[in-house]
Amino acid sequence: MARIQLRLACYTGLILFFELAWIRYTSAYVRVFGFYQNFVLIATFLGMGVGLLSTRRAATLKWLALPGTLLLLGAVDLFTRVRIAVPESSSEFIWGIFGNVGPAHSVPLLVVVATLFTLTALFFVPLGALAGEQFRALPPLRAYAADIAGSIAGIVAFGALSALREPPIVWLAVGFAVFVLVSVRGDRAFLFGLGATAAAALLLTSNTSRVQPEFWSPYYRINVLKRDDGGFTLMVNGSLHQIMLPLDSAHAATSRYVHLVYPAYIRPYRYAESLDTALVVGAGTGNDLALLLQHGAKYIDAVEIDPTIADIGAAGHPEQPYSNPRVHRHIDDARAFLRTSPQHYNVIIFGTLDSQTLLSGMSSVRLDNYVYTVESFRAARNRLKPDGTLIAYHMTANPSIGAKLYQIIGDAFGAPPGVFYENDQLFDLTFVAGHGARDVPPVNSVVFQQLNAHTEQPHDDWPYLYLKGPTIPSHYLAALLVVLLIAAAFIGVGARGAFTGGGGDAPMFFMGAGFLLVETKSVTEMSLLFGSTWTVNLLVFGAILITVLIANLVVQRRQLARTTPLFIALYAALALAYAVPADALLPLGTIAQWIAGGAMVALPILFASLIFSTLLARRDDAARALAYNLLGAIIGGVLEYSTMALGIKAMYVLAVVIYACAQMSARGDSRRWLPFGTMGTSAAE
Repeated sequence: MARIQLRLACYTGLILFFELAWIRYTSAYVRVFGFYQNFVLIATFLGMGVGLLSTRRAATLKWLALPGTLLLLGAVDLFTRVRIAVPESSSEFIWGIFGNVGPAHSVPLLVVVATLFTLTALFFVPLGALAGEQFRALPPLRAYAADIAGSIAGIVAFGALSALREPPIVWLAVGFAVFVLVSVRGDRAFLFGLGATAAAALLLTSNTSRVQPEFWSPYYRINVLKRDDGGFTLMVNGSLHQIMLPLDSAHAATSRYVHLVYPAYIRPYRYAESLDTALVVGAGTGNDLALLLQHGAKYIDAVEIDPTIADIGAAGHPEQPYSNPRVHRHIDDARAFLRTSPQHYNVIIFGTLDSQTLLSGMSSVRLDNYVYTVESFRAARNRLKPDGTLIAYHMTANPSIGAKLYQIIGDAFGAPPGVFYENDQLFDLTFVAGHGARDVPPVNSVVFQQLNAHTEQPHDDWPYLYLKGPTIPSHYLAALLVVLLIAAAFIGVGARGAFTGGGGDAPMFFMGAGFLLVETKSVTEMSLLFGSTWTVNLLVFGAILITVLIANLVVQRRQLARTTPLFIALYAALALAYAVPADALLPLGTIAQWIAGGAMVALPILFASLIFSTLLARRDDAARALAYNLLGAIIGGVLEYSTMALGIKAMYVLAVVIYACAQMSARGDSRRWLPFGTMGTSAAE
């Protein structure tokens, strides 16, 4: 039995490992797919769920791992070579992506989404079937404990490779090696086929990038290109991100581009009374640091979320600002540093923090969204000295984005900021606020005020700078519809007969949908409190799984007779989390924040997990029950996009409604709630 548990843990660990790997890999090479990152999560649930429903065909399905890998890698490689046409949207703007410009043979966005989603789901079907085969050989709760333990191991393994900044070729090599050790038992033909596929996949992965040198940070695929003017261009996920330049008067006289950029960079400095102590959030490769050093700054805190980008700047910037003893580097989230820093500064500079990736693979919130809110600029104001100055550079071709920034900076500082328009590749707007901003000439401020009347201000519960207002853009709705249709086809083909004669499990389905919403909200809430760094995200994922494991062990030792008290406790925990805003915890000390914030996150997870394990223990076929739980999570993943229209805290309300459906369907005939019957002894009372 111990061997079966170990094998099950390995399969579920591989599922988590490959899920994180495909999230990183697909968004790194197909940039537009990076803004649908939770589609990889949904595809994982779909493939694993269909696999769990098809465990009797595991020996056959495992062969899908071979073509599935090559098809997915080949599709990613193909989409890096073509232009992807994204429909224009009046409700959303993302720099460098949207627009129908380009050759007539552009590939429509929905084709890209449908292809990558389908192939990702296909990849996870055999892993789900192999895991389900082991799951059915164990008592339900022991199987689920091994499942969760394996998931934790998968997160730790991928986290370690991310910390070491290993490239995808290493991820796939590690994943294939474990897969071979676990799945091949005397099947020489499969071993040969898997080896050939692994070799082809690794070769394809190594050739996907055609620009060198290449670095893999925990957030991006990064390429560095040398420039004729002595600087370097930094590309992330295939798009321009930063340019390292020798920004000084000497190079401005000899380089046409430096001549253009240098005055735009230093123009706002004349309105700062002092540059003695400075904070740069979004320090990147060091341009702002070099300029501050040139202008006599005595102490600089340089905050950059991406350690690889900071290292590239430290090694390659022409003026080597990171090597100066006056510069103190911090690898941290900008919002978290603003909240926790004990320093007060003469000047705070917001670099162009427009990220090109999402906060995590579970959320539609972007990595930079919590930086551009009213609350964030208030935090910056609180870190300024009385005569301090805020300088915020931003790049956008959409006037409504500038209007939002104009308004939220004005609200945070109590007076409209000064604005400079620039003609530059790196930024086109510079905002100046604080004491030094009083003498900044008001350039077209009336235009910003008029534009802002038609836009929504970003705040912590709705941190969507790039949306015009609370709405779900049409391209997301179309993509979600395509995903649901593909999911229905997968379930119909891969689980024939599952919906007949008592094959479904409505309570577990609803538990999965509710849990995904609570889990996503936990990640975004903790990111707001402690930073949107990859380490915080991995810690939150790990803490959630540990909480689930603890709940499972509790139910193993003492099976609970009734779930009604647990549902009541769950509703109370969700209501508490909804009622207490995250910023209410900010005045607390760091340790108290971790305790209070952790409790708010852990309590709904704990009670939901106690209910799930109690229901799972009563199932005749635990693998099938887990399958429906995963298929329910697909609905939770789709509903996560509603935060664009309703706000992030609305996920708690949706979760309460869904958990109420789980509670009611568990009391009687689940056919009142889903078009298929309940399975086994599913009565919860």
